[in-house]
Amino acid sequence: MARPFLSMYWRNLVLANYRVPPDLLLPYVPPGSELDTPGDAPDLHLLSLVAFDFEQTRAYGAALPTAQRFPEVNLRFYVRKGEKRATVFLREYVPVPLIVLGARLLYHQPYYLATIAHQVRWQEETVRVYTRFKHRQHSGEITLEARNAPEIPPADSQEHFLKEHYWGFDRRPSGESFRYYVEHPVWRIFPVMSARVTINPGALLGGLWQSVDWDAVLHSVLFAEGSRATIHEAEPL
Repeated sequence: MARPFLSMYWRNLVLANYRVPPDLLLPYVPPGSELDTPGDAPDLHLLSLVAFDFEQTRAYGAALPTAQRFPEVNLRFYVRKGEKRATVFLREYVPVPLIVLGARLLYHQPYYLATIAHQVRWQEETVRVYTRFKHRQHSGEITLEARNAPEIPPADSQEHFLKEHYWGFDRRPSGESFRYYVEHPVWRIFPVMSARVTINPGALLGGLWQSVDWDAVLHSVLFAEGSRATIHEAEPL
């Protein structure tokens, strides 16, 4: 396995999951992989809007001064190659210009600059999350309330499928596919009691994505606590 490259903490993850036609996803599937679906729903193709906190980032053990704490919002979907189940990122948004520049120039990742606030309030019985997002002309919010009663869902559940992906697949501008290993412990989730999402994936992705009725295809919303994570260097897929 390739050596560790980047370490950080991912905390307070909200995953808003939308059922989308597979034809919209197929053009973005890295060559050598295929679309993946939960084991109990082979026709369920999901796009996830994810908001979370990025903390204490280190590259090869060295702290990155401009990347010690910031929020991120991304759009991702799910693929596999054999037993390796992976995510593919369509867009990644952060409020830190240096992160956007480095990710684009060095790693060809689809990072964009946005204004983001991701706030979490922990109480004895509940957890409340409020995310504000603005990129160019589009703005939206996520509001969520969950029970402060963490649990680990079964390994064959959709919740496990959505949050426990240990590979990332992508392709370079040349078209060559690559993969990278993501290491973290299994995350607990907090049962979501209510959620509202007004960030519109179609407004961010453009094209045919704008024809989707995103409110109608919202499938589920999860809240996971997160943990320390390590990303290993990229290698050919």
